[in-house]
Amino acid sequence: MNNNFEIDLKWGERQEVLLIILLILISGLIAKVPFIFNIDPELFYPRNIGTIVFPSLISYLSWRYKLSFLNWGKFMMISSIPIVFINLFPDGDNSDTFFLSSIHSLFLLLSIYSLVYLGKFWRNNYKRIEFLHYCGDLIIMSGLLLISGGLFTAITIGLFEIIGYNIEDFYFENIAIWGIPSIPIIASYLIFNNKNLVSKISPVIAKIFTPLVFIILLIFSIAIVFSNKSFIADRELLLLFNIIIIAVLALIFFSLSHINKKNKFQFIILLSLSLICIIDNLIVIYAISSRLFEFGITPNRLAISGLNMLVFFHLIIISKELFTSVIKEVNVKNIFNSIVGFFPIYIFWTLIIIFLFPIIFNFK
Repeated sequence: MNNNFEIDLKWGERQEVLLIILLILISGLIAKVPFIFNIDPELFYPRNIGTIVFPSLISYLSWRYKLSFLNWGKFMMISSIPIVFINLFPDGDNSDTFFLSSIHSLFLLLSIYSLVYLGKFWRNNYKRIEFLHYCGDLIIMSGLLLISGGLFTAITIGLFEIIGYNIEDFYFENIAIWGIPSIPIIASYLIFNNKNLVSKISPVIAKIFTPLVFIILLIFSIAIVFSNKSFIADRELLLLFNIIIIAVLALIFFSLSHINKKNKFQFIILLSLSLICIIDNLIVIYAISSRLFEFGITPNRLAISGLNMLVFFHLIIISKELFTSVIKEVNVKNIFNSIVGFFPIYIFWTLIIIFLFPIIFNFK
């Protein structure tokens, strides 16, 4: 047996590693633009988070799927539209429409990225579920890499502080600025090249967290009744509650993409979670509607109320299919259709918020 540690990469594997390194360098270079050209980071990053992440992901996926240079160029051109629009925003930093457009542009860029992933199967619901599965894996692997990187950063800065050197500013401006943008790219590489490892982690996380979130959300929903906090008066509380509902919806999507059709208990938990989420969503819709009637229409209120209505109807559709699967024979196809069939509506609403809201509200 040869005891020497050998790395024997085939040409295709070497090519992939070289591409990953190149994309990491490009993403890091874009992230470092404010420091190179003395631009205010608070002006640059809200406009260009998508620029740092998605062009590299699109390029990597295009290479893996052997897309032609022309097709890669088309996707890059399409993805540049929301990025250019955000960067041309007049006095955008202090406007609600700028905030809404910049946040929703990330979802639009993710949708464009999904088209690269889906390819000619973009109408296939199973392929769409596969992309949803990939997104969940990407979040998990990115989270693990971020935690690992955070621990490494804390140890490194701590060690130098012990011997009297404060390297915090230098470290973040010259090392972390390259490392953070590389996380989604490295995570994607690990997902595509270590499928057995990743496929074992995600279902376990889904099985553990789904019942826990159900218990917490149930307790939280009961506690609302006895709380002296008012959703109508407290804007921050309403926004936080809205974020929780969207996060739970994302968890439902993720859990359903890993569900075992032979285990009805999982369906019962997800149905219960969906029903609680529907009730909580009704509370949010009532609170937002009250604020609209009392304080008038603003971009934020209109955007949140529209999103909540979409989430409400989507949850009803998903709950209906889950209920049918609990009381009758499980039909995974109908459940999958209930999830991904609604996505084009989300994309349509996203386009309205990004491009029409600024015009309707005069970029305010």
